[in-house]
Amino acid sequence: MRIARIACASVLMACSALVFAHTHLVKAVPADGSTMTVSPPNFVLKFAEPAKLTALSLQKDAEPAKKIGPLPTTPSAEISIPAPQLVAGKYVLSWRAVSDDGHVMPGKVTFTVGPGT
Repeated sequence: MRIARIACASVLMACSALVFAHTHLVKAVPADGSTMTVSPPNFVLKFAEPAKLTALSLQKDAEPAKKIGPLPTTPSAEISIPAPQLVAGKYVLSWRAVSDDGHVMPGKVTFTVGPGT
């Protein structure tokens, strides 16, 4: 009976770990907190598992955020979106994605474009 309880508890713990194992952002280009001397040609978001990007916006300094698009229509582990030409300033790239399990993941990447771009 004790072995059955241990086995059952182990299975329940493994299943609960899978429920909370949502994908996450592995890498971003530009990297969070980075400073660039030139405008990046693309924004790249790399996830641990395929995700569908549902929103992407860019805010420069205190200006209003502007939507970036068009967004891909299919889930992917690596998403690349052409970036507009950026001038010197501090930027926040905000994104929202949905993982294959339906979990919504918001996030943001902050970076700076220095003078001379």
